[in-house]
Formats: sequence, structure tokens, C-alpha cells
Amino acid sequence: MKKLTFLFAAMLAVSTAFAQISTGEPHSSVIPRTGNRPQAGDFGLYVGASVTQIIDFVKLNKNKDFTENAFWALPAINLKYYFTDNWEGRIGFQFACKGTTEKFTPKGADWIKNTSDINYTRFLPGFAYHFNTKNIVDVYVGAQMPIGFNLIQRKGATDGYSVTEKNNQFVIGGGVFFGLQFFVADLPFAIGFEGGYSGTASFSGGPRTIVNNGGDKTTTLHHETLGDLNVEKSLYMEGRWGADAAITFTYYFKN
Repeated sequence: MKKLTFLFAAMLAVSTAFAQISTGEPHSSVIPRTGNRPQAGDFGLYVGASVTQIIDFVKLNKNKDFTENAFWALPAINLKYYFTDNWEGRIGFQFACKGTTEKFTPKGADWIKNTSDINYTRFLPGFAYHFNTKNIVDVYVGAQMPIGFNLIQRKGATDGYSVTEKNNQFVIGGGVFFGLQFFVADLPFAIGFEGGYSGTASFSGGPRTIVNNGGDKTTTLHHETLGDLNVEKSLYMEGRWGADAAITFTYYFKN
């Protein structure tokens, strides 16, 4: 009888210990009240390269310019702030640049140097609404407004003579996105998926050519003449739109 009582007590102790481990209280680093779910006043840092960004970077490594994928519907880095348990404000950032230099000397001629510099910069202010703060899966939708600029310059030069082509553009647009987040254990860390669709419009005065011949500079528009018309000003516009998707990694921390 004593052996049975001892065995029963031991089994009860093991069962109680297991229950305490499986339903234990979160760590001190965990965001309070909602377990590891963020709440009003909390911040989050999001990192995630999208499909189109990866495609662009691969093509850049193959010495190609940015392609039609350059609209980048989703940001690679995002800072989030929860105004309420459901409403989140965010600001995203994208940056990519490419510079090439080529220098050579043909037979019987002066040296020639060709350079190319491309800079794409985007800021993406936006907001998101989280549907249920108690579900295991965090589901949300939102909108954002890409705004930024493209700086594009190509230059060819010899001794005392150079030709520079510029097309600096202002970029603005809009987009929508949806996402899913899965919180890891009881840590303030989430792995998720985000998909979005956006469009951007680029504006500039048009591509310009600057010729510097021994200090004497002249600037012309690429479309300066149209038949018999002499064009003094021009407006360059370009639209891009498309979908994007990314795997996201977010760390949440208390304000």
C-alpha cells in the first residue's frame, strides 16, 4: 500500500511539473497582457526582402540595369508603431544603387572614361489594421504611399571633353497589402508572409544632355526638337505597377 501511495504521488508530481512547463508564464522580455502579441505603445522592426527585390539584385550582379521590377511593392525595412491594439502605423525604407566605371585608351586616341550612377530611394509611410489580437495567427491588411526619387546619370569623358546624360525623377504612388504573422514560442518575435500590389508614377523634366567642351557647357533636352517645333520645356512621366510578396521577420519591443 505504501508503494502504491508513493508511486501515485510521484506520477502526480511529474504531471504537475509537465503542466507547469507547457502552460508556464511568459518570460520577462515578453510584451505583457497579450502574451507575445504587441499592444498600444509597442514598436516593431520588420526585415524582409521581397521577390522582386531579389530578382533585381540578381540582375544587378549580372551587370544589368534596374528592370521593370523596380517598383518594389514592399519595403525591405519597416518600423512599426501600435497606436492601439489593432491599429498600426509604419514607415518603410528602400534603397538601391549601382555605379560602374570603365576606362580605356584606343590606339592613336586620348583615354576614354565612361561612368554610370543609378540611385533608387523610397520611403513608404502607411498603416495596417489587425483583425483579432487573440488568435494564434495575426491577420492584417493595410495601405501605403511610396514616395522618393530616382537619380540616374551616365557620363562619357576624354581629356578636356565630356558628355553627361541625366534623368532625375520624383516618384510617388500608392498600394495595398495583406499579411499573416506567426509568433515564435513566447518570444516577442514573429515570422510572417506579406503580399502587396502597388503602382508608382515618375516625373521629371525629361532626359538632359550636358556637353562640356573645355569649360564651355551646353545643356539640351533629348526631345528638344519635334519636327519644326522648338521645345523649351518637356515633362517626362512613367508609370509602373505590379504585385510583390515577401517572407517577413519582425521583432517587437516595449516603448
